[in-house]
Amino acid sequence: MLHLEAVSRDAFHASVNAASEAITGAGGWVSGHSLLSDAMAVLQFEIPGDRLRELVEELGARGLKTELPLEASTRTKDVAGRLTLHFSRGSGDVRRDVPPFQ
Repeated sequence: MLHLEAVSRDAFHASVNAASEAITGAGGWVSGHSLLSDAMAVLQFEIPGDRLRELVEELGARGLKTELPLEASTRTKDVAGRLTLHFSRGSGDVRRDVPPFQ
C-alpha cells in the first residue's frame, strides 16, 4: 500500500474536498475515509500506477504538498493508497453544544 502525507493550512472540509478532487482528477477513486476531529483526515484511494506522478502534481496544485516514494514510481498496475492530511490549525477537539436532558 502506498502512503502519502500532507499538511494543510486551509479549512478542514475544503482540504478534504481538494484532496478528493485531486485523486479523481488523476484518474483514481476514493474507496474510504476516516475523519479524526478537525486535526486529521485519512483518505483511502486506488489509482492506476502509471498516474501516481500526476496525483502528486494534482495535490501540489491544490496546496497539498507531498512526495512520491521512490519505489512507487515504477508501478504499472492499480495501486491502493492512503493519503493522510494533517491540519496545522486543528485543535483535535470539536466541541458541540449538547442540549440539557429532561
